[in-house]
Amino acid sequence: MHWSIFHFCLFLGLILSASYFSVKKSKQEYTRIHQVVFGVLLTTVASEIIWQSAMASISENFLLYNILFVYLRITLMLTLIYFLPFSCAIQNKIILSITIFLVAGLVNSLWIQPVDTGIQSYTQMFGNSIILLFSLIFFKDIFRQNRFKNTNLLSLPYFWIATFILFSFGESFIFYFFSTIFFPVHLNNLGFVQMFVQFFAGLMFLVFGVAFYIPKVFKKYSEN
Repeated sequence: MHWSIFHFCLFLGLILSASYFSVKKSKQEYTRIHQVVFGVLLTTVASEIIWQSAMASISENFLLYNILFVYLRITLMLTLIYFLPFSCAIQNKIILSITIFLVAGLVNSLWIQPVDTGIQSYTQMFGNSIILLFSLIFFKDIFRQNRFKNTNLLSLPYFWIATFILFSFGESFIFYFFSTIFFPVHLNNLGFVQMFVQFFAGLMFLVFGVAFYIPKVFKKYSEN
């Protein structure tokens, strides 16, 4: 397997997330969201292993790429956002958005960007925009919730998770937007720019693993 900073951050995030299961006196309210985050990390690691194994024998496999890194990854992120503590009843809208995303992807595959001939940048941008929208809604919501009124938001795992989802997918949206305009054929080989996108994605996954330790750090700091 070809290792990069992205892979190092991803595997480290998975290890940290897995080790949190053994942490004593962890907050009960974090249990479900941590399980979802761990599932996202584990599935992402499995996707990378599958992709690297496929690339060892096949030079280009756009069908597999689109399934793993367009449809699966975006669906995973929206599922994670579904479990964030919204005060408004937005979960049904997230489920509807996942359905719309998959249907839009099918339409794109049939009439615009065949799923097996190139990276589906239109589907990627559409999915990223949905993630960005719900991330922004979450930030607006968490600032208005009374339950967090007297809480330092920096001490909340949710805040860090949503922040790095916003940064990573925002940067990815910009990348796919401009690369589709200027480099529509070579989306999978843009050198340094693509490495920059991967770096932010790896940083996001690393934060996923670290996020649930942050409340303990703040608690220890406040006690001192």
